[in-house]
Amino acid sequence: MSSSASDPAPVDALVRRAEDLESLRQAEEETAFSGDQREVTGESSTVSQHPADTADFTYQRELQQTTQHLLEREAAQVEAALHARQIGTYGVCASCGQPIPAERLAARPEAAQCVECQRRSETGRSAS
Repeated sequence: MSSSASDPAPVDALVRRAEDLESLRQAEEETAFSGDQREVTGESSTVSQHPADTADFTYQRELQQTTQHLLEREAAQVEAALHARQIGTYGVCASCGQPIPAERLAARPEAAQCVECQRRSETGRSAS
């Protein structure tokens, strides 16, 4: 049985995706570094830190910031898909206007483009 954009299954998947992303965001916030490096390490200065310790801290901070950015971007995509559902445009490719296949929506419920248009946008190629 195939699922269309008007079936409740895609919106349920969107709601679950939004909940999952919020759980991930909260877990990331709880485990992320807080404060500056002196507060985290308990040191009064970062000068006496071994360069490898400082590099590791910097790497962990950048990884945490990247993770936050990705979670925020995905949450925005889910919100946009939920909005599209409300206005009746969910499941329609934002680029070509064709229906997005049910298989793609099952795999990525927040998808705004069909596979071909998504591929073109990621590779920078225009439609031929």
